[in-house]
Amino acid sequence: MNDRIAAKPKVLVVDDNMKNIQVLGGFLQNEGFEVEFSLDGLSAIEWVGKQDFDLVLLDIMMPEMDGYEVCRRIKSDNKNIDLPIIFITAKTDHESIIAGFETGAVDYITKPFIKSELLARVKAHIEIKRSRDRLSMYLKEIEEKTRSITASIEYAKNIQEALLKTSESVSDVIPDHFILYLPKDIVSGDFYWFTNIDNLVIIAVMDCTGHGVPGALMSTLGVAFLNETVLGERIVRPNLILESIRRKLIKSLGQKGYSGTIKDGIEGSVICYDQMMRQLYFSASFNSIIHIHDGQLNEIRADRVPIGYFERNLDFTCKTINLSKGDLIYMFSDGYVDQFGGPASKRFMIKRFKELLLSSYRLPIPQQKETLYKTLRDWMINAEQTDDILVLGIKF
Repeated sequence: MNDRIAAKPKVLVVDDNMKNIQVLGGFLQNEGFEVEFSLDGLSAIEWVGKQDFDLVLLDIMMPEMDGYEVCRRIKSDNKNIDLPIIFITAKTDHESIIAGFETGAVDYITKPFIKSELLARVKAHIEIKRSRDRLSMYLKEIEEKTRSITASIEYAKNIQEALLKTSESVSDVIPDHFILYLPKDIVSGDFYWFTNIDNLVIIAVMDCTGHGVPGALMSTLGVAFLNETVLGERIVRPNLILESIRRKLIKSLGQKGYSGTIKDGIEGSVICYDQMMRQLYFSASFNSIIHIHDGQLNEIRADRVPIGYFERNLDFTCKTINLSKGDLIYMFSDGYVDQFGGPASKRFMIKRFKELLLSSYRLPIPQQKETLYKTLRDWMINAEQTDDILVLGIKF
């Protein structure tokens, strides 16, 4: 799989018009792609069965077998579930577009196409597929190293840290922030994620079921789903981001709700900060956030809906917060507030956590992090850490 990921992207172009194939194939070859061609649906299905492709560009109107049926047959093979298929066709009506997505396509491009747009879409979907391939490769490598458990966990830690390091660019947009990140074990089920799209800063703080290796594997899925949802599909509204992750998680884990299926999931919060409007949009599963404005603390509560299978079909809500200069937002998992300690060996609790934030919010951001860390260590002086801990503070 390493060689496959490192190789030039390989695209199959399916069209019964030789001129179309020549134009499209020549363009892609000039852009550095390896291109194979098929003039009908049956030969396209045979090609996909024999070789590994990164993407298929498929016409709809073909004799004997149309593109819809070709797409359905390709997707019926489990090994092609993640193979991206893009319809490229002259059919522009709404029904045809909907039918294309319903058969399993990831995108729909109408002819005549704009070369730059087509190239951007092709590259985006190939990168998403290759990211999934890399994720599968990492998970397989971890499974194969069960004889050396410690080495496997250290390797998993390196992967997780590499994923989290992609978030460091947030310092360019929101320099005044801190991250208190304390895994219970070597690797963590808690994770944070940042990206910047145009004037929107999107931040996620997530808490996966469990900790250690199981939690870390779930967090790796969470990062991949966030990349696919926000960077690949350009979904930026927090409630829609959570809904997309929920759908992907349920599908990936085969969650059906009955006995024997995996019921693990993710909880967490997502914010989208509009720098031009100075507005913050917030959605969350179970984990609230704290907003401090002019010395007043407001806990903005989350929906009681898991990111995973749920018996009731409830949507995530999206709340809007108008921010002023100097406002602070705190996002956190439940590890800090649920930590046992103190004289009576009780949980820290959200009330004490809010009092701590109110007593320290005027401090510079680095000192706030140090205060949170020292308070926690003093609290659990005679207790073990019970869960992964993650607190993210931002001053706007």
